[in-house]
Amino acid sequence: MVQAKEAEPLAQDYEHWTAEEKLDFLWTNRILPSRYGELPNLERINVLGLFLTPLSVKMDREADQTPRRWKKAIHAHGSVAKVSFKALEGTPWTGLFQGARFGLLRLSLTGAPEARSFAPGMALKLLRDKLSSGNLSALVSLTGQGKNYNFFANELSNIVPIVREFGPKAINLIFQRVTHYPTRLYLQNLAQADEKGVQIADPHYPDQVFFQPAPNLIFPSSPGHDFRLDLETLTPGSTLYTVLAAPPDTAGQDNQRKHAVAIGYLVLESEFVASRYGDSQLFFRHQRYQNN
Repeated sequence: MVQAKEAEPLAQDYEHWTAEEKLDFLWTNRILPSRYGELPNLERINVLGLFLTPLSVKMDREADQTPRRWKKAIHAHGSVAKVSFKALEGTPWTGLFQGARFGLLRLSLTGAPEARSFAPGMALKLLRDKLSSGNLSALVSLTGQGKNYNFFANELSNIVPIVREFGPKAINLIFQRVTHYPTRLYLQNLAQADEKGVQIADPHYPDQVFFQPAPNLIFPSSPGHDFRLDLETLTPGSTLYTVLAAPPDTAGQDNQRKHAVAIGYLVLESEFVASRYGDSQLFFRHQRYQNN
């Protein structure tokens, strides 16, 4: 197989562009031109490749494009769409939690579903003027949802329970080289500045968020269809998820879901596109969790 050519590095002044300029460039000059003519097969989790991945880069790199020769060992294939976050009035959270018009959402599976479970995940990038983007990732769980192939069958969250099964346990051990909390991602960066790049002196952010699929998004639960083709049927303007967060006084509790309230909606602003750039070079940071 011929290795796909990597995209050129982003412009040196890219971070100083507006959020709208960044989104337009990534979409028009990177994602759309590299759209697949034929979808590649979904890949199994590459445990050895994950072990060899410099995970500190995943945690610390504040950029929208991967370093050169970056290889995804997990969530190798997915689809990307433009999205916006429509915040509800009165949310106590700051920065991008107050709303963001220019975002990219990547929906993917942990690995080939026939090899294990159908395990949906998301990576969300909310762009800001003249500052690095805010990023978060969320999963249904470490073990997925069995043989239910409906991508929107379950909620996703930035925190998932620890699982003692061999596969998830091995992956957690790999991530423990760079974080004490491999099943949790921190949300502080999203609250530190808004989409205009205005920095917040006293940021407020939830410990855990939940992405509740819109009730009308129902794909077939039976195997035999590719979730990327399912996503292509969604139309711009559709609400994808209700975003919920737990109140401040529940931070750190084991079952925060029962306290969570809606803070906004994730809305689709384009078609979903499966592309080489979206799979190999669009970068989403995982911020290390801190137990405050």
